[in-house]
Amino acid sequence: MKVLYFASASLAAGCREEIWTLERSLTVEEFWREAVRRHPGLATLRPICRLARNQVYAEEDAHFANDDEAAVLPPVSGG
Repeated sequence: MKVLYFASASLAAGCREEIWTLERSLTVEEFWREAVRRHPGLATLRPICRLARNQVYAEEDAHFANDDEAAVLPPVSGG
């Protein structure tokens, strides 16, 4: 699965993208546990970030599989 990190999430992860090889699909909760295991700095961002699966915001019952693209999206402001 391709995992993309945007804005402050990319700083916390230390990368903008990476590839995860999954043994099975992950729930949203399992995704977050794995992301924080790999990049502990994401723990503080979790409450404010959204996840997207294949360019659509992921609902709480979403599952992530090897052929998916996941994105960690912190709040964005613009002007």
